[in-house]
Amino acid sequence: MNLSKSGGWVVLVLLLQAGSASAQIVNVQALFDDKAELGPAAAIELGGDWRTGSTQLFSVRGSLVGQIRSERNVWLGVIRGEYSFASGERIVSQVLEHVRYRRRFTDRVSGEAFVQHEYNEFRRLQLRALLGAGPRFVLFNEEATGLTFGIALMVEHERLRKDGEADAGDRYTDPRMSSYLLGRVKLMENIQLVETVYFQPRVTRPSDLRVLNETLFAVTPNPRITVGIGFNLTYDSAPPATVPAMDTQLRTTVGVKL
Repeated sequence: MNLSKSGGWVVLVLLLQAGSASAQIVNVQALFDDKAELGPAAAIELGGDWRTGSTQLFSVRGSLVGQIRSERNVWLGVIRGEYSFASGERIVSQVLEHVRYRRRFTDRVSGEAFVQHEYNEFRRLQLRALLGAGPRFVLFNEEATGLTFGIALMVEHERLRKDGEADAGDRYTDPRMSSYLLGRVKLMENIQLVETVYFQPRVTRPSDLRVLNETLFAVTPNPRITVGIGFNLTYDSAPPATVPAMDTQLRTTVGVKL
């Protein structure tokens, strides 16, 4: 969903979540607001579930997104966290921070550089750190449709938690290519479809591949409210021991501009 205009805030409340969500690829491209005014902008996402009775569940999620835009430069920062408990046992615990800088050279060509830190207990990640950079190309950008392609070379460092698994405490430092294709279609005056696909093969072994496919329907009934329905599918060909190779996630959000 788009960030609020300069000086404003957007509150996003999570209404529905299904499937497991422990993706290692983060689609920050969908967080850029290319229509925002010059200067700073920010958004906050909050969500939670509390169930009692036959199902005991408490879950809280949140993220903060900030953007600073000038004529040719954009800085984007993201902080996300999620914690969940079921029947007194912690089932989700993850934190992520991402900072990205974009420099526009022409209307169609720009460059990006980024850093990221991630902790995810239930993917057994004690630490994941990224550093990367590469070009971004606007293939076409019309009123009703748009398509953007980006590719970056990044260095990835992972350290698994020390537990009872065979690969406990393992460390990995690998170069990866990170490419994405971002498409948008204006279905109706106030309905937009945004599709993003990421591919991240390891440079030294391309069969070690990570994929993210994110589909988002965004409905804007009026300028102050946005409703989004999103579905994510992630795949990791070589996940840590006991971690599933594929995850899916369904989310419905409501955004209110204040």
